Order: sequence, then C-alpha cells, then structure tokens
Amino acid sequence: MPHFTVTQMAKESGLPAHTLRYYEKEFLLLNVPRDRGGRRLYGNHHLEAIKFITALRGTGMSIGSIKIYIELYREGEHTAQSRMALLENHERDVVEQLQKTQDSLKLIRRKIDYYKEHVL
Repeated sequence: MPHFTVTQMAKESGLPAHTLRYYEKEFLLLNVPRDRGGRRLYGNHHLEAIKFITALRGTGMSIGSIKIYIELYREGEHTAQSRMALLENHERDVVEQLQKTQDSLKLIRRKIDYYKEHVL
C-alpha cells in the first residue's frame, strides 16, 4: 500500500499541507497513521477521501455539514440512509446554484454581445 507524506499528499491532492492537517484535526480525515518520527503517512483511501471532501467544499458544503456526514459514516452502515439524504439535499442546493449561475452567465453574455455590436 503506497504511503504519502504530507508534502506528497499536498502535491497529489492540490491542497496545502496546512489544510490537510486541519482536516485531520477536525476529524474529516480519519486514521492517519504516523511513522516512527511522527510524520503523517497518507494512503490511497485518504486521497479518495480528500477528493470527495474537495468536491463537497467546491460545491459549497460547509465544514460543519461535512463533519456530520463523516460522523454518520463512522457510526456505520446503518446510517447509509441518513448520509444519502444529506447528499441528496446538497445535490438540490448545487443544482439550484448551477441554475442561478447559468442565468447570470446568460446576462453576462448578452452584455458582451451588446458591446461587440456597439463598441467594435
């Protein structure tokens, strides 16, 4: 099983080392082992978790909501329905935000078209 140091994981994930440490401190990243020198050793499963957390953060989910999801995950399989509901609610929020962004983009493009016709 490959292991990444915090520097390697930062490079692999695109997140700064301090964010990785923060995620561990806040229990978003679970069970990060250490070598004899106390250095973190991340595995591929940590990288997958980081990618998922990054996707959730990138779509506007709060750290608090991610913590709730992780806590449910830690409780076991019997929380799968609750985790799915949390993700479905977030998905609805993301779709709504996407629609607002698309509407705004249309307005911006109309303004650009106006300038192309009248300024150039």
